[in-house]
Amino acid sequence: MHKSSRFCLQPYGGRKTRFTCPSCDRPQEFTRWVDTITGELLPEKYGRCNRLEQCAYSCSPYDQELNGQTYAESVRKEENGTFNSSQRAPAVIGHKPRTASAPTIPDEVLTQSLSHYERNNFALLLRSRLGASVTDSLLQRFEIGTSAYWPGATVFWQRDELGRVRGGQVVLFDAEGHTAKRIGPDGESRRLTTWVHTAYEAHCKKNGKAIPAWLTDYLNSSGQKSPSLYGLAQLTAEPTNRPVAIVEAPKTAVICTSYFPGFTWLAIGALGYLNIDRLRPLKSYPITLFPDASASGNAYRMWCDKAEALVRMGFKVNVSDVLEVKATESQKAAGIDLADLLLDQWAGYPPSWDE
Repeated sequence: MHKSSRFCLQPYGGRKTRFTCPSCDRPQEFTRWVDTITGELLPEKYGRCNRLEQCAYSCSPYDQELNGQTYAESVRKEENGTFNSSQRAPAVIGHKPRTASAPTIPDEVLTQSLSHYERNNFALLLRSRLGASVTDSLLQRFEIGTSAYWPGATVFWQRDELGRVRGGQVVLFDAEGHTAKRIGPDGESRRLTTWVHTAYEAHCKKNGKAIPAWLTDYLNSSGQKSPSLYGLAQLTAEPTNRPVAIVEAPKTAVICTSYFPGFTWLAIGALGYLNIDRLRPLKSYPITLFPDASASGNAYRMWCDKAEALVRMGFKVNVSDVLEVKATESQKAAGIDLADLLLDQWAGYPPSWDE
């Protein structure tokens, strides 16, 4: 953590807060840095590409420039009257700062989605691999929902440490449990995943329905919309010595729960989301990280570095190398996760269930 917290990566506030990466040119994959005092976005080069494996572009205002100073130092000197402002690129004007509140979704919206599992591709996959009893338990434990945004889509709801519904990820899976893809108008392959608030708004507009008040408030909130670990609500009934396992994707957390019940399984959401803010509720728990496989090993190394930093902050964290050891080169190139490995090796259910 920098001594100055004036600059931070812009919290997610919908598609309008994600930009085209200056390195790989992928739209809506670039998170910009923002000045928390003025509310202005920093010059366009300052940001981070969310495609950490494929691009990994990152430029921070705390990185040293060719002139030997960081952008943050330049701003500080300018405000102290010791710096020529012409040497610094102008900031891009963004929206005016607003008082951040915690955007939430009513519980009844979540509850309405807890049905129609006969047309939920993920629920059908669980049922075919794990059986009806185990599947029903997992669906209830994780409050897994069904969405009509895409036929067969699943909703992974996120509750924070206070039990509030902070968001929901909508994902369409194929028959093998992989995120479905579709070729867009630009010829690019797109993963079929979005957020509940985006899907709900699109549904209202498509059908000529009024947008409900809760959704208007949610969309207009400047607070971070889905900042919580997936599955966090499980810990409300667990002692602080309960081992916690963290993976990237909600799908993986759900599937691993049935194979390794000795852990409470949570999902961080993405490789780059592993940070102290999201992990703060877990500081008292022993944590094991299970990064996805990667051809270069970057995912494993990145989480090892993050784990070392978290340990210095008082967390109890270690990193599993199971995918580094078990995954084949082709599996690493495909970026498989632990759930993919389990389903591939144990097509039906864990052998231990027969013991």
